[in-house]
Amino acid sequence: MIIPVGDKNPIRTTPFVTWALIAANVAISFYYMIYRPERAVPIVNEYALKPDQWMDLRTAVTSMFLHGDLLHLFGNMLFLYIAGDNIEDRLGHSGYLVFYLLAGVAAAAAHVAYTLQFSPASAGIPTVGASGAISGLMGAYLVFFPSGKIKFIIWLIIFVRSFTLPAWGAIGFWVLGQFVMAHDQYNGIAKNEAQMVAVFAHLGGFAFGFVVAALVRMFGKPPKKASAD
Repeated sequence: MIIPVGDKNPIRTTPFVTWALIAANVAISFYYMIYRPERAVPIVNEYALKPDQWMDLRTAVTSMFLHGDLLHLFGNMLFLYIAGDNIEDRLGHSGYLVFYLLAGVAAAAAHVAYTLQFSPASAGIPTVGASGAISGLMGAYLVFFPSGKIKFIIWLIIFVRSFTLPAWGAIGFWVLGQFVMAHDQYNGIAKNEAQMVAVFAHLGGFAFGFVVAALVRMFGKPPKKASAD
């Protein structure tokens, strides 16, 4: 098992917004998964994104704070932890929060558009998770820090080793995987859990983050350099 665990990319500010987003996601998920599991179905029905009810615009945001299970939550929060602090440091606290939410909305829009056009039979299925917004962070990370080192561990029972990859390699490999999955879904050959992944939300969020970060990099003020430990 290969797991990303962090990055070697120093920051200048304390990532309060990233911590708050992680705390909100964890608190909400634990509430209906563990503390009040009988509330899970009503909460998902009320606040999850359903493409055939896309005019309920609030769900484009509320769905970002819901998750299908603890593994889904852990995976998303791990990537938010790795990439979020650097993007927050680059955009500033308020700018980062707006960016994060808009990335999630862009991801929701991409998912709705694809589903209604190419998979209308699944348009009533609730969609939850912060993956779209976090994909936006990954797109921005690739633009802002293409050479940033992302740390991984290889974990095979008692065998543990670590290694690093540049962001362009790690994120590029992830994007390639998303395109392969999107191809399989579009052609109806995706199987099992891969068929249920909102992969076009991932690609939509990533594209949004990449474009916005590219515009910031072209027209915004260059950031001050952070000192490495």
